[in-house]
Amino acid sequence: MTEYPSLVHISVAALIGEAGGDPWKVDETLQSGDPGAIADLGRAFYSAGACTAETYAEFEQAQQRFRASWNRENGEHPINDSAEVQRATTRLMVQRDQLPAIGADLSNIAANLAETQRFSGMQVENLNTQLHYIDALIDQALAHDQDTSALEDNAIAATSGVLHQVEALRDDYGAKLEASLTDLRAEHGYDPAPIEDVDGDGQPGLEQRGRESTDYYDANQRAKDEALVNSDGPMTQEKADAAARLRDFATATNPAADADARRLAGERLDDFRMAHFVGPLPKDPILGGDARSRAQGRLDLQRKLEQGLYGLPPMSADQATQALDEGEQFGRVVAVKEAMTALTSQGMSEDGAKLVINDLLHRAGDVADGASLPLKGVETYAEGVPQGRHAKLTDLLSPEDAKIWRPIAKYAGTAGDVLQFGIAVNDFIHGGDNKYEELGSATGGIFGGAAAGWGAAAAAGSLTGPWTTAAIVVAATFLGGLGGENLGGRIGGYFDPSMAGGGGKSW
Repeated sequence: MTEYPSLVHISVAALIGEAGGDPWKVDETLQSGDPGAIADLGRAFYSAGACTAETYAEFEQAQQRFRASWNRENGEHPINDSAEVQRATTRLMVQRDQLPAIGADLSNIAANLAETQRFSGMQVENLNTQLHYIDALIDQALAHDQDTSALEDNAIAATSGVLHQVEALRDDYGAKLEASLTDLRAEHGYDPAPIEDVDGDGQPGLEQRGRESTDYYDANQRAKDEALVNSDGPMTQEKADAAARLRDFATATNPAADADARRLAGERLDDFRMAHFVGPLPKDPILGGDARSRAQGRLDLQRKLEQGLYGLPPMSADQATQALDEGEQFGRVVAVKEAMTALTSQGMSEDGAKLVINDLLHRAGDVADGASLPLKGVETYAEGVPQGRHAKLTDLLSPEDAKIWRPIAKYAGTAGDVLQFGIAVNDFIHGGDNKYEELGSATGGIFGGAAAGWGAAAAAGSLTGPWTTAAIVVAATFLGGLGGENLGGRIGGYFDPSMAGGGGKSW
Protein backbone atom coordinates (compact mmCIF):
# COMPACT_ATOMS: atom_id res chain seq x y z
CA MET A 1 0.00 0.00 0.00
CA THR A 2 1.27 3.47 -0.91
CA GLU A 3 2.10 5.40 2.27
CA TYR A 4 1.72 9.12 2.76
CA PRO A 5 4.95 10.83 3.90
CA SER A 6 5.20 11.72 7.58
CA LEU A 7 5.90 15.46 7.59
CA VAL A 8 6.21 17.91 10.46
CA HIS A 9 5.30 21.25 8.93
CA ILE A 10 3.51 20.33 5.72
CA SER A 11 -0.09 19.11 5.84
CA VAL A 12 -0.50 16.35 3.28
CA ALA A 13 -4.26 16.95 3.16
CA ALA A 14 -3.74 20.65 2.43
CA LEU A 15 -1.05 19.76 -0.10
CA ILE A 16 -3.47 17.46 -1.96
CA GLY A 17 -6.09 20.20 -1.99
CA GLU A 18 -3.69 22.78 -3.39
CA ALA A 19 -2.22 20.38 -5.95
CA GLY A 20 -5.66 19.42 -7.26
CA GLY A 21 -5.40 15.72 -6.60
CA ASP A 22 -3.80 12.87 -4.67
CA PRO A 23 -0.79 11.29 -6.41
CA TRP A 24 -0.42 8.75 -3.59
CA LYS A 25 -3.97 7.50 -4.16
CA VAL A 26 -3.41 7.20 -7.91
CA ASP A 27 -0.26 5.21 -7.27
CA GLU A 28 -2.04 3.03 -4.72
CA THR A 29 -4.65 2.13 -7.34
CA LEU A 30 -1.93 1.01 -9.73
CA GLN A 31 0.04 -0.82 -7.04
CA SER A 32 -3.10 -2.78 -6.08
CA GLY A 33 -2.77 -4.74 -9.31
CA ASP A 34 -0.86 -8.00 -9.36
CA PRO A 35 1.16 -8.47 -12.56
CA GLY A 36 2.51 -11.75 -11.21
CA ALA A 37 -0.94 -13.35 -11.09
CA ILE A 38 -1.72 -12.13 -14.62
CA ALA A 39 1.64 -13.36 -15.92
CA ASP A 40 1.06 -16.78 -14.35
CA LEU A 41 -2.31 -17.04 -16.09
CA GLY A 42 -0.72 -15.96 -19.36
CA ARG A 43 1.92 -18.68 -19.08
CA ALA A 44 -0.77 -21.26 -18.39
CA PHE A 45 -2.69 -20.32 -21.55
CA TYR A 46 0.49 -20.17 -23.59
CA SER A 47 1.65 -23.58 -22.42
CA ALA A 48 -1.74 -25.18 -23.10
CA GLY A 49 -1.63 -24.63 -26.87
CA ALA A 50 0.64 -25.16 -29.83
CA CYS A 51 2.34 -21.84 -30.49
CA THR A 52 3.62 -20.38 -33.74
CA ALA A 53 6.93 -18.58 -34.20
CA GLU A 54 5.10 -15.23 -34.19
CA THR A 55 3.28 -16.02 -30.95
CA TYR A 56 6.50 -17.30 -29.38
CA ALA A 57 8.30 -14.03 -30.18
CA GLU A 58 5.45 -11.91 -28.79
CA PHE A 59 5.20 -14.01 -25.64
CA GLU A 60 8.94 -13.98 -24.96
CA GLN A 61 9.16 -10.23 -25.51
CA ALA A 62 6.33 -9.67 -23.05
CA GLN A 63 7.95 -12.00 -20.52
CA GLN A 64 11.24 -10.11 -20.76
CA ARG A 65 9.48 -6.80 -20.18
CA PHE A 66 7.63 -8.31 -17.23
CA ARG A 67 10.76 -9.72 -15.59
CA ALA A 68 12.57 -6.39 -16.02
CA SER A 69 9.95 -4.55 -13.96
CA TRP A 70 8.47 -7.15 -11.58
CA ASN A 71 10.54 -7.56 -8.44
CA ARG A 72 8.23 -9.56 -6.15
CA GLU A 73 8.83 -13.19 -5.37
CA ASN A 74 5.27 -14.38 -5.71
CA GLY A 75 1.91 -12.97 -6.72
CA GLU A 76 -0.40 -11.99 -3.90
CA HIS A 77 -3.59 -13.07 -5.69
CA PRO A 78 -3.09 -16.53 -7.18
CA ILE A 79 -5.50 -17.56 -9.93
CA ASN A 80 -6.39 -21.20 -10.49
CA ASP A 81 -4.65 -21.24 -13.86
CA SER A 82 -5.31 -24.80 -14.97
CA ALA A 83 -8.99 -24.56 -14.04
CA GLU A 84 -9.38 -21.30 -15.98
CA VAL A 85 -7.75 -22.75 -19.11
CA GLN A 86 -9.99 -25.80 -18.84
CA ARG A 87 -13.06 -23.63 -18.39
CA ALA A 88 -12.18 -21.43 -21.34
CA THR A 89 -11.81 -24.36 -23.70
CA THR A 90 -14.72 -26.50 -22.53
CA ARG A 91 -17.32 -24.02 -21.32
CA LEU A 92 -16.58 -20.79 -23.17
CA MET A 93 -15.74 -22.49 -26.48
CA VAL A 94 -12.31 -20.89 -26.94
CA GLN A 95 -10.51 -22.71 -29.76
CA ARG A 96 -7.34 -24.47 -28.64
CA ASP A 97 -5.22 -22.83 -31.32
CA GLN A 98 -6.08 -19.46 -29.76
CA LEU A 99 -4.64 -20.34 -26.35
CA PRO A 100 -1.03 -19.22 -27.01
CA ALA A 101 -2.24 -15.88 -28.41
CA ILE A 102 -4.39 -15.39 -25.31
CA GLY A 103 -1.32 -16.15 -23.23
CA ALA A 104 0.71 -13.56 -25.14
CA ASP A 105 -1.97 -10.90 -24.67
CA LEU A 106 -2.22 -11.62 -20.95
CA SER A 107 1.56 -11.47 -20.68
CA ASN A 108 1.55 -8.07 -22.37
CA ILE A 109 -1.03 -6.84 -19.84
CA ALA A 110 1.20 -8.11 -17.02
CA ALA A 111 4.26 -6.41 -18.51
CA ASN A 112 2.42 -3.12 -19.05
CA LEU A 113 1.14 -3.15 -15.47
CA ALA A 114 4.53 -4.04 -13.98
CA GLU A 115 6.22 -1.25 -15.93
CA THR A 116 3.55 1.27 -14.94
CA GLN A 117 3.81 0.27 -11.28
CA ARG A 118 7.58 0.66 -11.34
CA PHE A 119 7.55 4.10 -12.97
CA SER A 120 4.67 5.35 -10.81
CA GLY A 121 6.32 4.06 -7.64
CA MET A 122 9.56 5.82 -8.55
CA GLN A 123 7.74 9.11 -9.08
CA VAL A 124 5.98 8.92 -5.72
CA GLU A 125 9.14 7.82 -3.92
CA ASN A 126 11.01 10.78 -5.40
CA LEU A 127 8.17 13.08 -4.36
CA ASN A 128 8.32 11.81 -0.79
CA THR A 129 12.06 12.42 -0.68
CA GLN A 130 11.61 15.92 -2.06
CA LEU A 131 8.85 16.75 0.42
CA HIS A 132 10.93 15.53 3.37
CA TYR A 133 13.72 17.82 2.20
CA ILE A 134 11.37 20.80 1.84
CA ASP A 135 9.88 20.02 5.25
CA ALA A 136 13.36 20.13 6.77
CA LEU A 137 14.07 23.47 5.05
CA ILE A 138 10.81 24.86 6.46
CA ASP A 139 11.91 23.71 9.92
CA GLN A 140 15.17 25.61 9.53
CA ALA A 141 13.40 28.69 8.18
CA LEU A 142 10.98 28.75 11.10
CA ALA A 143 13.85 28.41 13.53
CA HIS A 144 15.33 31.60 12.05
CA ASP A 145 11.96 33.33 11.81
CA GLN A 146 12.09 33.36 7.99
CA ASP A 147 9.21 33.38 5.49
CA THR A 148 8.29 29.88 4.28
CA SER A 149 5.78 30.73 1.55
CA ALA A 150 8.24 30.04 -1.29
CA LEU A 151 9.07 26.62 0.17
CA GLU A 152 5.38 25.83 0.54
CA ASP A 153 4.82 26.79 -3.10
CA ASN A 154 7.66 24.45 -4.06
CA ALA A 155 5.98 21.60 -2.19
CA ILE A 156 2.70 22.27 -3.99
CA ALA A 157 4.42 22.49 -7.37
CA ALA A 158 6.29 19.22 -6.78
CA THR A 159 3.11 17.43 -5.74
CA SER A 160 1.15 18.80 -8.69
CA GLY A 161 3.89 17.78 -11.11
CA VAL A 162 4.01 14.21 -9.82
CA LEU A 163 0.21 14.05 -9.81
CA HIS A 164 0.14 14.82 -13.52
CA GLN A 165 2.89 12.29 -14.20
CA VAL A 166 1.24 9.38 -12.35
CA GLU A 167 -2.15 10.27 -13.86
CA ALA A 168 -0.57 10.14 -17.30
CA LEU A 169 0.95 6.75 -16.46
CA ARG A 170 -2.43 5.49 -15.23
CA ASP A 171 -4.24 6.76 -18.32
CA ASP A 172 -1.68 5.29 -20.68
CA TYR A 173 -1.90 1.92 -18.93
CA GLY A 174 -5.71 2.09 -18.99
CA ALA A 175 -5.69 2.67 -22.75
CA LYS A 176 -3.33 -0.28 -23.28
CA LEU A 177 -5.45 -2.47 -21.01
CA GLU A 178 -8.65 -1.68 -22.92
CA ALA A 179 -6.90 -2.35 -26.23
CA SER A 180 -5.71 -5.72 -24.95
CA LEU A 181 -9.17 -6.62 -23.65
CA THR A 182 -10.67 -5.74 -27.02
CA ASP A 183 -8.12 -8.00 -28.74
CA LEU A 184 -8.90 -10.85 -26.37
CA ARG A 185 -12.64 -10.57 -26.94
CA ALA A 186 -12.68 -9.75 -30.64
CA GLU A 187 -9.83 -11.90 -31.94
CA HIS A 188 -9.60 -14.76 -29.48
CA GLY A 189 -13.12 -15.09 -28.11
CA TYR A 190 -12.04 -14.83 -24.47
CA ASP A 191 -13.24 -12.46 -21.74
CA PRO A 192 -10.57 -12.41 -19.00
CA ALA A 193 -12.84 -12.11 -15.95
CA PRO A 194 -10.24 -13.70 -13.60
CA ILE A 195 -7.92 -10.69 -13.89
CA GLU A 196 -10.56 -8.09 -12.93
CA ASP A 197 -9.40 -8.06 -9.32
CA VAL A 198 -5.70 -7.80 -10.16
CA ASP A 199 -5.46 -5.58 -13.27
CA GLY A 200 -4.88 -2.33 -11.33
CA ASP A 201 -7.56 -0.35 -13.17
CA GLY A 202 -9.16 0.93 -9.97
CA GLN A 203 -12.41 -0.97 -10.55
CA PRO A 204 -13.22 -3.81 -8.12
CA GLY A 205 -13.66 -7.26 -9.62
CA LEU A 206 -16.04 -10.04 -8.65
CA GLU A 207 -14.10 -11.23 -5.60
CA GLN A 208 -13.46 -7.76 -4.19
CA ARG A 209 -17.09 -6.74 -4.67
CA GLY A 210 -18.14 -9.97 -3.02
CA ARG A 211 -15.97 -9.29 0.04
CA GLU A 212 -17.23 -5.72 0.33
CA SER A 213 -20.85 -6.82 -0.05
CA THR A 214 -20.40 -9.57 2.53
CA ASP A 215 -19.30 -6.94 5.04
CA TYR A 216 -22.17 -4.69 3.97
CA TYR A 217 -24.67 -7.52 4.42
CA ASP A 218 -23.34 -8.28 7.89
CA ALA A 219 -23.75 -4.65 8.95
CA ASN A 220 -27.05 -3.80 7.25
CA GLN A 221 -29.16 -6.84 6.42
CA ARG A 222 -28.09 -9.91 8.34
CA ALA A 223 -30.09 -9.17 11.51
CA LYS A 224 -33.22 -8.42 9.46
CA ASP A 225 -32.91 -11.73 7.61
CA GLU A 226 -32.38 -13.66 10.82
CA ALA A 227 -35.50 -12.10 12.32
CA LEU A 228 -37.54 -12.93 9.24
CA VAL A 229 -36.33 -16.53 9.00
CA ASN A 230 -37.02 -17.10 12.70
CA SER A 231 -40.47 -15.54 12.57
CA ASP A 232 -43.69 -17.56 12.65
CA GLY A 233 -45.67 -18.27 9.55
CA PRO A 234 -45.27 -20.19 6.29
CA MET A 235 -42.10 -20.34 4.20
CA THR A 236 -42.74 -17.51 1.76
CA GLN A 237 -40.45 -16.63 -1.17
CA GLU A 238 -39.19 -13.65 0.80
CA LYS A 239 -38.31 -15.85 3.75
CA ALA A 240 -36.65 -18.42 1.49
CA ASP A 241 -34.54 -15.68 -0.11
CA ALA A 242 -33.49 -14.45 3.35
CA ALA A 243 -32.49 -17.99 4.35
CA ALA A 244 -30.44 -18.32 1.17
CA ARG A 245 -28.62 -15.07 1.93
CA LEU A 246 -27.82 -16.27 5.44
CA ARG A 247 -26.37 -19.48 3.98
CA ASP A 248 -24.33 -17.42 1.54
CA PHE A 249 -23.00 -15.27 4.37
CA ALA A 250 -22.00 -18.36 6.34
CA THR A 251 -20.16 -19.72 3.30
CA ALA A 252 -18.52 -16.44 2.33
CA THR A 253 -17.13 -15.97 5.85
CA ASN A 254 -16.02 -19.57 6.38
CA PRO A 255 -12.25 -19.81 5.77
CA ALA A 256 -12.53 -23.59 5.55
CA ALA A 257 -15.05 -23.45 2.70
CA ASP A 258 -14.03 -24.08 -0.90
CA ALA A 259 -12.59 -20.94 -2.51
CA ASP A 260 -14.99 -21.06 -5.45
CA ALA A 261 -17.94 -21.55 -3.10
CA ARG A 262 -16.89 -18.48 -1.08
CA ARG A 263 -16.51 -16.44 -4.25
CA LEU A 264 -19.90 -17.44 -5.66
CA ALA A 265 -21.64 -16.81 -2.33
CA GLY A 266 -20.07 -13.35 -2.22
CA GLU A 267 -21.31 -12.67 -5.76
CA ARG A 268 -24.88 -13.43 -4.75
CA LEU A 269 -24.62 -11.09 -1.76
CA ASP A 270 -23.22 -8.44 -4.10
CA ASP A 271 -26.18 -8.93 -6.46
CA PHE A 272 -28.56 -8.41 -3.54
CA ARG A 273 -26.76 -5.27 -2.41
CA MET A 274 -26.58 -3.69 -5.86
CA ALA A 275 -30.17 -4.61 -6.77
CA HIS A 276 -31.29 -2.31 -3.93
CA PHE A 277 -28.70 0.43 -4.45
CA VAL A 278 -30.20 3.94 -4.55
CA GLY A 279 -28.60 6.59 -6.71
CA PRO A 280 -26.93 6.98 -10.12
CA LEU A 281 -24.43 4.35 -11.27
CA PRO A 282 -22.01 4.24 -14.20
CA LYS A 283 -23.14 2.41 -17.30
CA ASP A 284 -21.66 -0.89 -18.43
CA PRO A 285 -19.63 0.20 -21.49
CA ILE A 286 -20.14 -3.09 -23.33
CA LEU A 287 -23.54 -4.52 -22.48
CA GLY A 288 -25.38 -1.43 -21.27
CA GLY A 289 -27.46 -1.05 -18.15
CA ASP A 290 -25.77 -0.45 -14.81
CA ALA A 291 -24.87 -2.50 -11.76
CA ARG A 292 -28.39 -2.17 -10.37
CA SER A 293 -30.24 -3.41 -13.47
CA ARG A 294 -27.60 -6.11 -13.90
CA ALA A 295 -28.06 -7.32 -10.32
CA GLN A 296 -31.84 -7.27 -10.54
CA GLY A 297 -31.76 -9.40 -13.67
CA ARG A 298 -29.24 -11.79 -12.16
CA LEU A 299 -31.33 -12.31 -9.02
CA ASP A 300 -34.39 -13.10 -11.12
CA LEU A 301 -32.54 -15.55 -13.34
CA GLN A 302 -30.71 -17.06 -10.34
CA ARG A 303 -34.06 -18.05 -8.85
CA LYS A 304 -35.36 -19.40 -12.16
CA LEU A 305 -32.24 -21.44 -12.87
CA GLU A 306 -32.41 -22.96 -9.39
CA GLN A 307 -36.05 -23.85 -9.96
CA GLY A 308 -35.49 -25.17 -13.49
CA LEU A 309 -35.80 -22.61 -16.27
CA TYR A 310 -37.92 -23.60 -19.30
CA GLY A 311 -37.74 -27.26 -18.49
CA LEU A 312 -34.01 -27.33 -17.79
CA PRO A 313 -32.90 -29.42 -14.80
CA PRO A 314 -32.84 -27.39 -11.56
CA MET A 315 -29.38 -26.12 -10.66
CA SER A 316 -27.67 -25.62 -7.33
CA ALA A 317 -27.09 -22.02 -6.27
CA ASP A 318 -23.42 -22.22 -7.24
CA GLN A 319 -24.16 -23.81 -10.62
CA ALA A 320 -26.67 -21.08 -11.42
CA THR A 321 -24.31 -18.26 -10.41
CA GLN A 322 -21.48 -19.77 -12.44
CA ALA A 323 -23.83 -20.05 -15.43
CA LEU A 324 -24.76 -16.38 -15.07
CA ASP A 325 -21.08 -15.40 -14.95
CA GLU A 326 -20.26 -17.43 -18.03
CA GLY A 327 -23.25 -16.08 -19.89
CA GLU A 328 -22.11 -12.56 -19.15
CA GLN A 329 -18.56 -13.29 -20.30
CA PHE A 330 -19.82 -14.89 -23.48
CA GLY A 331 -22.13 -11.93 -24.04
CA ARG A 332 -19.21 -9.50 -23.81
CA VAL A 333 -17.30 -11.48 -26.39
CA VAL A 334 -20.28 -11.62 -28.75
CA ALA A 335 -21.05 -7.90 -28.34
CA VAL A 336 -17.48 -6.85 -29.16
CA LYS A 337 -17.22 -9.30 -32.06
CA GLU A 338 -20.54 -8.08 -33.46
CA ALA A 339 -19.36 -4.47 -33.36
CA MET A 340 -16.08 -5.46 -35.02
CA THR A 341 -17.89 -7.41 -37.73
CA ALA A 342 -20.32 -4.57 -38.37
CA LEU A 343 -17.47 -2.11 -38.94
CA THR A 344 -15.14 -4.34 -40.93
CA SER A 345 -18.00 -5.48 -43.17
CA GLN A 346 -18.15 -1.89 -44.41
CA GLY A 347 -14.49 -1.95 -45.34
CA MET A 348 -12.96 -0.51 -42.17
CA SER A 349 -9.65 -2.05 -41.14
CA GLU A 350 -9.48 -4.18 -38.00
CA ASP A 351 -7.19 -1.63 -36.39
CA GLY A 352 -9.65 1.15 -37.18
CA ALA A 353 -12.57 -0.86 -35.83
CA LYS A 354 -10.68 -1.44 -32.59
CA LEU A 355 -9.99 2.29 -32.28
CA VAL A 356 -13.71 2.98 -32.61
CA ILE A 357 -14.63 0.37 -29.99
CA ASN A 358 -11.95 1.51 -27.57
CA ASP A 359 -13.07 5.10 -28.03
CA LEU A 360 -16.55 4.10 -26.91
CA LEU A 361 -15.10 2.28 -23.90
CA HIS A 362 -13.09 5.38 -22.96
CA ARG A 363 -16.17 7.56 -23.25
CA ALA A 364 -17.99 5.30 -20.83
CA GLY A 365 -14.97 5.45 -18.51
CA ASP A 366 -15.00 9.24 -18.58
CA VAL A 367 -18.68 9.19 -17.60
CA ALA A 368 -17.93 6.68 -14.82
CA ASP A 369 -15.36 9.10 -13.39
CA GLY A 370 -18.30 11.42 -12.72
CA ALA A 371 -20.63 8.66 -11.60
CA SER A 372 -22.18 10.87 -8.97
CA LEU A 373 -23.88 12.77 -11.78
CA PRO A 374 -26.79 11.49 -13.89
CA LEU A 375 -25.60 9.69 -16.99
CA LYS A 376 -26.85 12.14 -19.55
CA GLY A 377 -25.31 14.70 -21.81
CA VAL A 378 -22.76 12.23 -23.18
CA GLU A 379 -21.24 13.40 -26.45
CA THR A 380 -22.38 11.65 -29.60
CA TYR A 381 -19.93 9.81 -31.77
CA ALA A 382 -20.46 12.14 -34.67
CA GLU A 383 -18.96 14.94 -32.58
CA GLY A 384 -15.71 13.09 -31.97
CA VAL A 385 -13.78 13.54 -28.73
CA PRO A 386 -12.76 17.20 -28.66
CA GLN A 387 -11.61 17.34 -25.05
CA GLY A 388 -10.04 15.30 -22.29
CA ARG A 389 -7.08 13.00 -22.62
CA HIS A 390 -8.19 11.45 -25.92
CA ALA A 391 -7.60 12.81 -29.37
CA LYS A 392 -10.47 13.26 -31.77
CA LEU A 393 -11.37 9.87 -33.20
CA THR A 394 -11.32 10.98 -36.83
CA ASP A 395 -7.73 12.17 -36.31
CA LEU A 396 -6.68 8.74 -35.05
CA LEU A 397 -8.21 6.80 -37.94
CA SER A 398 -6.51 6.40 -41.30
CA PRO A 399 -7.99 8.53 -44.11
CA GLU A 400 -9.65 5.45 -45.57
CA ASP A 401 -11.16 4.40 -42.24
CA ALA A 402 -12.24 7.97 -41.43
CA LYS A 403 -14.13 8.15 -44.73
CA ILE A 404 -16.01 4.93 -43.86
CA TRP A 405 -16.55 6.10 -40.29
CA ARG A 406 -18.23 9.46 -40.90
CA PRO A 407 -21.62 8.25 -42.20
CA ILE A 408 -21.70 5.47 -39.59
CA ALA A 409 -20.89 7.92 -36.81
CA LYS A 410 -23.69 10.21 -37.90
CA TYR A 411 -26.19 7.37 -37.79
CA ALA A 412 -24.96 5.60 -34.65
CA GLY A 413 -24.13 8.77 -32.75
CA THR A 414 -26.45 8.08 -29.82
CA ALA A 415 -25.22 4.57 -29.06
CA GLY A 416 -23.95 4.55 -25.49
CA ASP A 417 -22.31 1.13 -25.26
CA VAL A 418 -20.71 -1.47 -27.50
CA LEU A 419 -23.81 -3.65 -27.73
CA GLN A 420 -26.03 -0.72 -28.73
CA PHE A 421 -23.41 0.48 -31.16
CA GLY A 422 -23.03 -2.88 -32.91
CA ILE A 423 -26.78 -3.19 -33.33
CA ALA A 424 -27.03 0.40 -34.55
CA VAL A 425 -24.36 -0.17 -37.21
CA ASN A 426 -26.10 -3.37 -38.31
CA ASP A 427 -29.31 -1.36 -38.58
CA PHE A 428 -27.46 1.24 -40.65
CA ILE A 429 -26.02 -1.44 -42.93
CA HIS A 430 -29.41 -2.99 -43.54
CA GLY A 431 -31.09 0.32 -44.30
CA GLY A 432 -32.93 0.91 -41.05
CA ASP A 433 -35.29 3.88 -41.19
CA ASN A 434 -35.21 4.76 -37.51
CA LYS A 435 -32.22 6.56 -36.05
CA TYR A 436 -30.94 4.67 -33.04
CA GLU A 437 -31.98 7.15 -30.36
CA GLU A 438 -34.24 5.21 -28.01
CA LEU A 439 -32.46 1.90 -27.58
CA GLY A 440 -30.82 2.94 -24.32
CA SER A 441 -34.15 3.16 -22.58
CA ALA A 442 -35.30 -0.05 -24.24
CA THR A 443 -32.48 -2.14 -22.81
CA GLY A 444 -33.49 -1.58 -19.19
CA GLY A 445 -30.72 -3.89 -18.08
CA ILE A 446 -28.33 -6.51 -19.29
CA PHE A 447 -30.91 -9.28 -19.09
CA GLY A 448 -33.93 -8.53 -21.26
CA GLY A 449 -36.80 -10.74 -20.22
CA ALA A 450 -38.59 -10.35 -23.54
CA ALA A 451 -36.03 -12.59 -25.21
CA ALA A 452 -36.27 -15.43 -22.70
CA GLY A 453 -38.31 -17.58 -25.03
CA TRP A 454 -35.85 -17.03 -27.85
CA GLY A 455 -33.00 -17.97 -25.52
CA ALA A 456 -34.66 -21.21 -24.46
CA ALA A 457 -35.46 -22.12 -28.04
CA ALA A 458 -31.92 -21.39 -29.17
CA ALA A 459 -30.48 -23.49 -26.38
CA ALA A 460 -32.85 -26.40 -26.93
CA GLY A 461 -32.69 -26.37 -30.72
CA SER A 462 -29.07 -25.78 -31.63
CA LEU A 463 -26.81 -26.85 -28.78
CA THR A 464 -24.81 -30.02 -29.00
CA GLY A 465 -21.44 -28.50 -28.14
CA PRO A 466 -19.75 -28.37 -24.77
CA TRP A 467 -20.97 -25.01 -23.55
CA THR A 468 -23.31 -24.84 -20.55
CA THR A 469 -26.93 -24.80 -21.68
CA ALA A 470 -28.01 -22.35 -19.02
CA ALA A 471 -25.21 -19.96 -19.91
CA ILE A 472 -26.41 -19.94 -23.51
CA VAL A 473 -29.89 -19.11 -22.28
CA VAL A 474 -28.43 -16.19 -20.34
CA ALA A 475 -26.38 -14.89 -23.27
CA ALA A 476 -29.26 -15.34 -25.66
CA THR A 477 -31.68 -13.71 -23.25
CA PHE A 478 -29.93 -10.39 -23.02
CA LEU A 479 -28.55 -10.35 -26.56
CA GLY A 480 -31.31 -11.93 -28.60
CA GLY A 481 -34.04 -9.56 -27.48
CA LEU A 482 -31.94 -6.45 -27.98
CA GLY A 483 -30.48 -7.36 -31.34
CA GLY A 484 -33.50 -8.78 -33.13
CA GLU A 485 -33.30 -11.49 -35.75
CA ASN A 486 -30.03 -10.30 -37.26
CA LEU A 487 -28.01 -10.45 -34.04
CA GLY A 488 -29.94 -13.44 -32.79
CA GLY A 489 -29.12 -15.37 -35.92
CA ARG A 490 -25.44 -14.59 -35.53
CA ILE A 491 -25.46 -15.82 -31.94
CA GLY A 492 -27.23 -18.97 -33.04
CA GLY A 493 -24.42 -19.56 -35.49
CA TYR A 494 -21.97 -19.75 -32.62
CA PHE A 495 -23.88 -22.77 -31.34
CA ASP A 496 -23.79 -24.71 -34.58
CA PRO A 497 -23.81 -28.48 -33.92
CA SER A 498 -20.57 -28.86 -35.86
CA MET A 499 -18.78 -27.09 -33.00
CA ALA A 500 -19.14 -30.20 -30.91
CA GLY A 501 -16.43 -31.79 -32.97
CA GLY A 502 -14.26 -28.71 -33.11
CA GLY A 503 -15.27 -27.82 -36.64
CA GLY A 504 -17.53 -24.86 -35.89
CA LYS A 505 -17.02 -21.16 -36.26
CA SER A 506 -13.49 -20.18 -35.30
CA TRP A 507 -13.12 -17.39 -32.77
